[in-house]
Amino acid sequence: MYYDEFAVKENLSLPSLLEVLSDVLYRYSKHDPSLQQPLRSILSINGQQNALLNLPCIDIHLGYMCVKTITSFPESSPAIDGAVSLFNSNNGRLLLIADAKEITARRTATASFLATQLLAFKKWKNEQKENAILTILGCSVQGRAHLDVFTQLFKWNKIYLWSRNMTHAINLQSDYSSKLSNIEILKDLNDNRLQQSDVICTCTASEEALIGLKQVKKGVHINAVGSFRETMRELADDLMLSSDTQIIVDSKESAMKEAGEIIQSKAKIMAELGELIHNDEFSNDTCNEKITIFKSVGIAVEDLAAAIVLYESLKK
Repeated sequence: MYYDEFAVKENLSLPSLLEVLSDVLYRYSKHDPSLQQPLRSILSINGQQNALLNLPCIDIHLGYMCVKTITSFPESSPAIDGAVSLFNSNNGRLLLIADAKEITARRTATASFLATQLLAFKKWKNEQKENAILTILGCSVQGRAHLDVFTQLFKWNKIYLWSRNMTHAINLQSDYSSKLSNIEILKDLNDNRLQQSDVICTCTASEEALIGLKQVKKGVHINAVGSFRETMRELADDLMLSSDTQIIVDSKESAMKEAGEIIQSKAKIMAELGELIHNDEFSNDTCNEKITIFKSVGIAVEDLAAAIVLYESLKK
């Protein structure tokens, strides 16, 4: 009944997760009445960064219900802990309980990869695909999951790592040294190699902007997944507000209430990720010079997608 982080990692198929994520995010943005998801509840603990979060979701169309309960303690290791419960929406039967750390990390990274496919890969020519550079800022749970997912689903020419705790970056590089020989560590965020990056994933719990417009190149795609409260942010105002920047989110409703970068900068949201699925017109309108940002706060339909894929994999 309970599946730990190792069982989740072993049985959660990334191609299947991409497929189900695309479906639920598309239907979410279409306001499909069979898909119900309220805003998550976030209870602060002792007025600090620590929090208790609950994320429920019902999908009558697919026949499942899901609720995730997690704690977020950024200064602890691991930073998040909790459980995801999946139910049958026809009879209320509990189907599985699984480790929330691994589901959260892998569904977030897979949503980032989906955004990268839609916002970056579609506009790249073959030469850029063959020489693509990935940078990951933040090398704890989310950074590790992004490295794992992004390297399983795409071949990168170079990979750069940076962390506020450089020991995490060094350890992550070491852990992957037998599989990937193209990983380098950035000495700081003024390192010129950051400006070479085609895709940047920011995976920190920072409350101060880490990168601004001058630190990235034109046409870069950024997956910003770290902040989920109005006091948190990873991207500076000049980057968020540039006329060359297009901002996509997983949920407009959630982003406008939870994404620190958007709340603090008052940046305009162009679309939800689900609106870009089956929408070639948007891809054609996005030129190579535009900076695209996928600002993800994480929503319950993404947990639902991961729990469904895990459950159906375990049934086989």
